[in-house]
Amino acid sequence: MSPVTEEDLVTYTWVRLRAGVEPHEVRRQLRLKGLSEPRIEELMEDAFEGRRPVGDADHLAISQTAITRRALHLPDLQKVPTTKAQVYVWRNFLVPEVCDAVVALIDQRLRESTTADAFADPKIRTSRTSDLGQLGHDLIMQLDELMAEAVGIHWSYSDITQGQRYDVDQEYKAHYDYFPPGTHEYNVFCQFLGQRTWTFMIYLNDVEEGGGTRFRRLEKTIMPEKGKAVIWNNLNPDGSVNPYTIHHGMKVRKGSKYVITKWFRERGWGPMFPAEYYTNL
Repeated sequence: MSPVTEEDLVTYTWVRLRAGVEPHEVRRQLRLKGLSEPRIEELMEDAFEGRRPVGDADHLAISQTAITRRALHLPDLQKVPTTKAQVYVWRNFLVPEVCDAVVALIDQRLRESTTADAFADPKIRTSRTSDLGQLGHDLIMQLDELMAEAVGIHWSYSDITQGQRYDVDQEYKAHYDYFPPGTHEYNVFCQFLGQRTWTFMIYLNDVEEGGGTRFRRLEKTIMPEKGKAVIWNNLNPDGSVNPYTIHHGMKVRKGSKYVITKWFRERGWGPMFPAEYYTNL
C-alpha cells in the first residue's frame, strides 16, 4: 500500500468538509489516522481557506439581506407575490447540458428517501435520493458554489447537496424543511449547524405530467421546468420558523422528475455574506 502523502491528507480533509461532513467528525477521522492535534488544525484551517469556524457569539442572524439584495440586481430572479414568505423563482438557472449531467450522476447512486423523523409514515416520502454531495465530484462542488453565490451566502453554511428522483405516483407529502423547535429532530440535527434557513431546489427535467411543488398555505403551485430554481426562506425575518413554507412535492402522473436540493444553515465558517459575492452588483 502506498504511503499517505501530504496532498492526500489535504484532499481528504477538503473533500469531506465540502461534502458536508461535520468538522468534529473530520477531526475524529484524522486522529484515527495518527495525526497530531496541531497538524489536524493546520489541515482544517487550510480546508477553510484560512477561515475559522464561527461560534454562536459571532453568528450573523439570518435576515432578508442576502436574497433581496441579489433580487434587486438579477432580472431572472422573480419573487412570488406574497407577504407571508420569501419565495423566488429563477428560470433557466442551469443550462440543459448541466441538468443532463446531474441527472446521470443521480441515477448512478440511488437509495430510498427518508425523513428526519424515524417514526414517520414511510408513505410521506416515496421518492429515491442520491447523496450527490458525498461523491466529491467536481461538477457538484461547482454547483455548490454557484447556488451559494446566487443567494449570497457562503457555501459552508449549508448541508450537502442531494438529488431526488420521483417516478410515477411518487411524492413528498406536505412538510416543512425546517426542524420544529423543541422536537427530538431539532435537538439532533440542529446541534452543530443550527436551523435550516434557505432552501435552494432546481428542477433538472421537464416532467410529462404532474410533479409540481405546492405551497398550499400560499395558494401557489410551481411546475417543473428544466433548469428552473425555486428558492425560499424557511424562517421569518426575526429568525423564527415560518409555517407558511409548508409545501408538497406532488405526485408525478407521467414520466419522472429529477431535482437537486441544497439547504442552508444558521452556522458555517467565515462571513455568512462574503463581500466578493456582491462586488459585481
